[in-house]
Amino acid sequence: MKAVRFHEFGNADVLKIEEIEDPKPGPGEVTIAIKASGLNHLDVDVREGISRFPVSLPHSLGIEVAGDIIALGEGVEGWEVGDRVNPYVMAPCERCRYCRTGRESICLEPGFISFSTGGGYAEQVAVKAGQLIKIPDSVSYEEAAATQVAFGTAWHMLFTRGRLSAGESVLVNAVGSGIGSAAVQLASHHGAFVLGNASSQDKLDRAAELGLDVGINRLEEDIAARVMEATDDRGVDLVFEHVGGKMFQDSLDSLSKDGRLVTCGGHAGEVVDFDIIPFFRTQKSVIGSFVYTREEVDRCYALAARGDIKALVHAVFPLDQVADAMRMMERREQFGKIVLTT
Repeated sequence: MKAVRFHEFGNADVLKIEEIEDPKPGPGEVTIAIKASGLNHLDVDVREGISRFPVSLPHSLGIEVAGDIIALGEGVEGWEVGDRVNPYVMAPCERCRYCRTGRESICLEPGFISFSTGGGYAEQVAVKAGQLIKIPDSVSYEEAAATQVAFGTAWHMLFTRGRLSAGESVLVNAVGSGIGSAAVQLASHHGAFVLGNASSQDKLDRAAELGLDVGINRLEEDIAARVMEATDDRGVDLVFEHVGGKMFQDSLDSLSKDGRLVTCGGHAGEVVDFDIIPFFRTQKSVIGSFVYTREEVDRCYALAARGDIKALVHAVFPLDQVADAMRMMERREQFGKIVLTT
């Protein structure tokens, strides 16, 4: 089969299309013919060698795949060849105290697609049957490859970790990103007052179509000042933060007293200055968020099947144009997700 691999860390030029052996499903596993794979910024960090995950070379990128089961390993029940699936990005151990208490996203011994298996930038991958999530008939492969990470992450951040309630206000950073555009949709559907920022008016206009109530051009406006203006100097109840760098402090400054900031990333700067005094005097909270659960993905698919939310596919590239696809993502040109197809 064809797979995208790199033998050294670097920019998009290190990516190569190679012929490698087809994966065979072991006991309890299935092999999936990949129809579409979603790009994520984690892939850039892995390719550049700065992800803080252990990476063995050569490595095949891609954690988010959608396709058809083409082979069943010994002992697999409940699944058939031809089933349309979007496997959970993790292979939780199912044994540790976190898995046993419904917190599989922080499993003590997880495997991840592309780290413990082949990557999604390929024609096939073998995964554990326990990872499989069914794709609703009304959701295309491209949409499925753009749904799990974006909406699963946004759900986990907004509701599980951030405890967003109907009637509360939320600031969504970078509304044009995959998880940002997903967060706008989920928060609006949940009855929140949604503010958001982006680097262009075009992205803000598109986010307004998804339920954004107040748009802030972060290149032209002071984020915190605009938030205070829009909330009568109260600030927002929750900030959906995944950018890092200066945006982290802007987010803290945008919070109301007793407000919550939930974060899952920091591509614009992973180490930030932190002014402790106003933080504790206004009783604010910073909450970490990592991945999501399979149940949360199922909930998002139920919303998608009813048409309440929609995965946003900005562009689709064939597998052999993977470098161009990644460069587009690194330039942050997209609104929503970029997808590869085989």
